[in-house]
Amino acid sequence: MSRFVVGRAQDLPPGLSRSVRVGGRRVALFNESGELFAVDEACPHMHAELSNGDLRDGTLTCAWHGWRFDIRTGDGLTRKWARVKTHRLLRSGDELILEILDPTDQGGDSSIDAGSAPEDERK
Repeated sequence: MSRFVVGRAQDLPPGLSRSVRVGGRRVALFNESGELFAVDEACPHMHAELSNGDLRDGTLTCAWHGWRFDIRTGDGLTRKWARVKTHRLLRSGDELILEILDPTDQGGDSSIDAGSAPEDERK
């Protein structure tokens, strides 16, 4: 597992989302009523940016064609085979920490990472 600092808690207030590049991938971050979520950015349908989608009651709807996903599990609700990879997003003090369980799975693009590892993991 890899951990990355991806911002401050105030950068992701309830009701908002944003996209970050970290761990060799793009990840969409969400705050739904204080609960934090993270999924790989690209929709499996046509690779639209899921951070532009709508998150309500745990259901993420892609802005392009309306495909829906369970934000907690990544399960496809429009098509069962269409899943999104989920990650753990935590708040530690004022920092947002993203945990990527399988950093070797390059589920997003391979652009330069913008996130940085937390102090205890920088070596």
